[in-house]
Amino acid sequence: MSRTTAYTDLDEVRAPADIEQVAVRAGDAGVVVQTFERPKPAVMVEYADDEGQTKALVVYSPDLSRLLRVLPEPA
Repeated sequence: MSRTTAYTDLDEVRAPADIEQVAVRAGDAGVVVQTFERPKPAVMVEYADDEGQTKALVVYSPDLSRLLRVLPEPA
């Protein structure tokens, strides 16, 4: 567990809200793939489709309350 977040790598989390540009819906399961302390605390979550292919990597604030960045970024 990071000092700035309650999550650790490989924790399962649920999307707190829809992310329409990458077809992630509130409640979709994701996996924490990395936690960051610098340059600011954050959590990166991977969301996958039914075949296991990555739909998006999403960077959230440590408590998942704010979406900070979505990768890949829509064109």
